[in-house]
Amino acid sequence: MNVILTRCNNIRRQILLLALCSIVCAFALAQEKITVSGKITNGETALSNVSVTIAGTKQGTTTDESGNFRMSVAKGQQLVFSYVGYEDQTVTVSAAREINITLKMAENNAMNEVVVVGYGTKKKVNLTGAVATVSGKELEGRPITNVSSALQGTMAGVTVTVNNGQPGADQGTIRVRGIGTLGNSDAMVLVDGVVSTMNDINPGDIESVTVLKDAASASIYGSRAANGVILITTKNALKGEVLAHYNMDIGQQSMTARPDFIESWQASTLYNEALVNEGKLPKYSDAEIQKFKDGSDPEHYPNTDWYDLFWTGNGLQQNHALDVSGGTDKMQSYLSVGYLSQNGLVEGSSLKRYNTRFKTDLAISKRIKVSGNLAYSQQQFREPISNIHGLDFAQLIGTLNQTGRVVPNIINGYYGYSDEGNPVAVLKSGSNNYNKTHRLSAILQADLEVVNGLHIKPLLGYTANIIEAKSRVNDLQYYDPVTGAPSLWEGPNIVASNSSFLDNLTLQVLAQYDKSLGDHDLSVLGGYSQEHNKYDYLFGSRRNYLNNALSELDAGPIPGLQNSGNASEYALQSVFGRINYVFKKKYLLEGNIRDDGSSRFAKGNRWALFPSASVGWRISEESFFSSASKLFSDLKIRASWGQLGNQDIGTYPYQATIATGQNYTFGGQTVDGIAPVNGVNPDIKWETTTTKDIGLDAVLLNGIITFTGDYFIRNTDNILLSLPVANTFGLNPPVINAGSVQNKGVELTAGYHLRKRRFTFNAQANVSFITNEITSLAGTGPFPNGSTILGEGLPINALYGWVSEGLFQSEQDIEKHASQNGMGGPVGPGDIKYKDLNNDGVIDSKDRQYLGTYFPKTTFGLNMSATYKGFDIALFLQGAADVKSFVSGRILGSLYDKDGDPTSIWLDRWTPDNTDASFPRVWNSNSQNDPAATPSSFWVRNAGYVRIKNLQVGYTFSSGYLARKGIKLRVFYTGKDLLTFTTFYKWVDPESPLGGNSYSYPMVKVNSLGVNLTF
Repeated sequence: MNVILTRCNNIRRQILLLALCSIVCAFALAQEKITVSGKITNGETALSNVSVTIAGTKQGTTTDESGNFRMSVAKGQQLVFSYVGYEDQTVTVSAAREINITLKMAENNAMNEVVVVGYGTKKKVNLTGAVATVSGKELEGRPITNVSSALQGTMAGVTVTVNNGQPGADQGTIRVRGIGTLGNSDAMVLVDGVVSTMNDINPGDIESVTVLKDAASASIYGSRAANGVILITTKNALKGEVLAHYNMDIGQQSMTARPDFIESWQASTLYNEALVNEGKLPKYSDAEIQKFKDGSDPEHYPNTDWYDLFWTGNGLQQNHALDVSGGTDKMQSYLSVGYLSQNGLVEGSSLKRYNTRFKTDLAISKRIKVSGNLAYSQQQFREPISNIHGLDFAQLIGTLNQTGRVVPNIINGYYGYSDEGNPVAVLKSGSNNYNKTHRLSAILQADLEVVNGLHIKPLLGYTANIIEAKSRVNDLQYYDPVTGAPSLWEGPNIVASNSSFLDNLTLQVLAQYDKSLGDHDLSVLGGYSQEHNKYDYLFGSRRNYLNNALSELDAGPIPGLQNSGNASEYALQSVFGRINYVFKKKYLLEGNIRDDGSSRFAKGNRWALFPSASVGWRISEESFFSSASKLFSDLKIRASWGQLGNQDIGTYPYQATIATGQNYTFGGQTVDGIAPVNGVNPDIKWETTTTKDIGLDAVLLNGIITFTGDYFIRNTDNILLSLPVANTFGLNPPVINAGSVQNKGVELTAGYHLRKRRFTFNAQANVSFITNEITSLAGTGPFPNGSTILGEGLPINALYGWVSEGLFQSEQDIEKHASQNGMGGPVGPGDIKYKDLNNDGVIDSKDRQYLGTYFPKTTFGLNMSATYKGFDIALFLQGAADVKSFVSGRILGSLYDKDGDPTSIWLDRWTPDNTDASFPRVWNSNSQNDPAATPSSFWVRNAGYVRIKNLQVGYTFSSGYLARKGIKLRVFYTGKDLLTFTTFYKWVDPESPLGGNSYSYPMVKVNSLGVNLTF
């Protein structure tokens, strides 16, 4: 028996050994390597840098300058030949050692381009609405710290204004087709179909950014689409072998413009002159001015350059992003991580951001697919702050601009100071704000194909935004530099802490049916959506700590403590639908409708219907147009009409609410009280925006030239306003539907795409001309407000003031002119001469008029790129025109001795010896020439500009050893906001806030080096 078992085991071993040898031999034969070579052409010329890869792997090579390639490959494997602008070809390797390929030109990419639209995608040739798109590839390589500012100048009709360069506060303000309302004009932002924000997204995760500009494209979003819709789609995983991308850039920031403050001896001379101009005695003697000039006594007669002392941050920033993706036909996954670090131009100002995103797609069966999308970001924001007045960074910057060069930084070992203190001392004292923001986004969705062409798509989305903030204000004691005795004290010290929690839960179900039958293509979409938003806030602070080393609330004394908290919530519920019909691929029809309900309105006004309709005609598909088909690959005209809503009016505008802090006296003591303070209007309803649009899309010469043009009129009615009421009303005016605004304009976009063998060139230009007008304020107004005015027939953001007729040159000139005695001081030669608009002989408030708008009527952008062999270069220009602004206050350079620092413009001031001056005579306390107190056309200038937004030069290593290992490496230099061409004040960025704002962080430019690695 044992013998039999032994023989059986031996037989099994022999069989297994034979099978194993057979498998090994078969595998070896199957993997036998051969060397193949060949040449790739387009039928006329050789093609260099054609990618030749083994299907399903990263192994491969590229063709040389003559179009030749050579590589080792196993019989039976497939080679994939791919080249930009040409169709891919796949060849199975046989015994042939030579493979010559002729690549065919791909069909027109412009015609086949697919764009993201509301709740889906659509071929660009079938669009009937006004839609603009930027691909994620267009953002690659730029030193982007937030997405909003990166969109500036990239799309017609999308105006982005950036007027702050501070890390963490440099987001752009986006306006789609101008300012559409007197309230909040922000566009609606959705990320992967869920309402979100764009400024904490890793730019490397972005696949595309689409802006829905007209009612036809945006009305599917109804109540929040009146100011445009921005759809951000993040990257998905790709089938095949795991592929990774690593992108990195490291750069340094510097100011785009810096105030040209003059020397202290010049400032003291001007201060004397200003005093004399007002009939006062000069302060500084000639000997003292000489000491300022020669620096012989720097402690008492300094020439302090506060900018050099204050802006000492290294300005370094770095951005790292890594993503990995891959999968099978059944399942694909995408994982990304990102890190951004940005140091400010001042010590203590910084931003750090960490991002991660995981997406997975799973095909459970042919008819059932599910996907998940989980993203998390953490942002750490830090800034120094002032210890007086506003207790924030803006106040600290204001103090910097309010401290003259005649104030010493250090004297006898003590900090020098003015009435505003010493900005460097405050900076070094350690007062700061610190915010940590956590953001979580989770989306789970499915695609169920019930029958052929009918898909049910449920979605559950959740976002949470948690902010932890802490503010620490340290007190600061100054000392007399002679005696050492305590003098000015800035305090008390304060520690404040607050936290907020905002979350949004979205439930959405879509049903979509697509059917093609002969010449008819039909697509029907229906959907239901509901959202719930909740916000909670908690605040606490204590003051008068024992010392500045204590930083927790519990360590502070009980007297003087403060605490507060609040919560709010609102909900939305919607039903919507869309139908698309295409006949013979040339007649296009689309209709949208959405019924929205919002808890922000009373029950009787809670629901509103928002319809839209659009048509398109592809003329290029008509038989009568065949003679022009060689020129026009595609030509389409389209028209649309629709209505949109705006429910961004606060959480409880129709309800009676009470406010705290309404203290009153009872029994001789002050008692805490609460009371209603706002009038209530339960009849308020939706703002409604009606848009009409006509457009033309053209593709010429098989995609070499592209063009899109739109003309639109957008009317917004029932705008919510608080109109004046009688004092006897006793409350703040209630909000009513009263205002109307009209925007109209033209948008043009043109592209040019050229390929000549190893050289490619692409250019795209866009320009927008948009006008804005307040058409109704319910018969009230106008409402002047300093240098601006709100009135019917004027644009929003209208400048308002007196009209300058130059400068008075003599007393006789003054006597002949209308009286200006009530304009802020005695009038003298060198003062601004104002025009008597009503000819009543007196210059007063009745002589003011509209002076222009500080929102640009014209915006434009030009993006050009070229490649040759491995080299690439890109230049992006962006600008604005038909925009006005002015500079005032400390940033202009004021003459207040220790509390002011004049700029070089005052070297060309009016004096009896310089009557042809560019600027009026200097002043100290009088205000007749002051642009803030007496705004006039004298100070208003053209704030148009052209900016080199981005310059990028790179080289890609795509052959040789790296290519054989499946690695693609690109190194590059990029510069952001390098140069600005403008006729505005040379030391003020033309995008700066109105008046120049001496409390604003300066705009910055960035020079960076980076790497793009694919492996």
